[in-house]
Amino acid sequence: MNVQKLFADRIGGENFGKVQQTFKFTLINNAKGDFIAKNPSVKVIDMGVGEPEELPTPSIIESLFTEAKVKGNRIYPCNGILDFSQAASRYLKREFAIEADPRTEIMHCVGTKTALAQIPMAFLNPGDSVIATVPGYPVLPKASEWLGARLLPVALEARHNFLPELKELESLVRRERPKIVLLNYPNNPTGAVASKDFLRRVVELAHEHCFLIVQDAAYADYVHTGSFVSPLMIDGGKEVTLELYSLSKSYNMQGYRLGFVAGGAPLVKAFGLVKDNTDNGQFIAIQKAGMHALDSCGAFVRENREKYRRRLSRAAGILRRSGIAATESPSTFYLYAPVPKEFRGVPLETAQQMTDLLITRYGLITVPWDEAGPFLRFSMTFEVGTRDFGSEDEVFQALEMRLVHDRLA
Repeated sequence: MNVQKLFADRIGGENFGKVQQTFKFTLINNAKGDFIAKNPSVKVIDMGVGEPEELPTPSIIESLFTEAKVKGNRIYPCNGILDFSQAASRYLKREFAIEADPRTEIMHCVGTKTALAQIPMAFLNPGDSVIATVPGYPVLPKASEWLGARLLPVALEARHNFLPELKELESLVRRERPKIVLLNYPNNPTGAVASKDFLRRVVELAHEHCFLIVQDAAYADYVHTGSFVSPLMIDGGKEVTLELYSLSKSYNMQGYRLGFVAGGAPLVKAFGLVKDNTDNGQFIAIQKAGMHALDSCGAFVRENREKYRRRLSRAAGILRRSGIAATESPSTFYLYAPVPKEFRGVPLETAQQMTDLLITRYGLITVPWDEAGPFLRFSMTFEVGTRDFGSEDEVFQALEMRLVHDRLA
């Protein structure tokens, strides 16, 4: 039997496993290993990993431990417990003045990655179109393509403040009649924040041309300049929006896999139908730890936000002194900087080339993005208090020595 005939075309069909693709994170890890082998006494500065580096606050861990021992919490949660949705509703109202009915307009999810993969199943038919910004998180676009939808990328460029250019977006919507428009603000990797005027126009377009706005708001708590704006704040926005919130970034709960989806009741109900057929919900003890986080850990979020804001400011200054045109990010914990045409006498055309140079010459890990021009993403979630770096100051002293003074330290 030729098992190659069993594989679906969406994952490569008969060529699955035969065509070797080297992904950028594999290239980064390989280069990191080579640097360590050649420079065993030099500490690697890892600004590549895009997830919180510390534990949640102890009270979240204690809540999980306590609730895990409750017999009633062992059951299948299916589409979630009302208590968690109520905590999510309180969070939205308290932090953003967003009103959402916990019974019909909010539903928990097993992490927003899972929700982004599930949402297309509720709305897309083969041949439908999806507009997605690039660079961006690829889960919903990939799931949409697997369902037979056409993907229409819209580049995020500095000249438009890393927002879709409205005239281009309007033209694309009128021409292609998309079923879904995917947004992500605050944005990973660019750090851009959407304006109310921009979102108001997108909501108007959604009503005019009948499409769903899927807005990934994983970094809603990490706005450093200005304020977070949601389509749910816009008149008529709730009727055409599903917005995703994550507890991963704000509360350092990434491995807990917990978030929630908010939006118009019919849209949430459709998501819930797919969800009910594809997962059994997150462990109730984790949902209750999430309730505690949403209700009681605002100070922890503010401390995290201030830490990342401080790190972003320090990193941007060092990068500018080194010849990399970095500006302080208005949100998230990422710096998104253009790749110079040359660095230390080395001509550069792609972000991957710059990433390779920084790893092999300086032991600095970054993530390359070439989808809309060559840019690097620097993450401020590096660990301190370890054998490598005992403090934040040590990290930035090493970064300054390497990039500004061209010396390994």
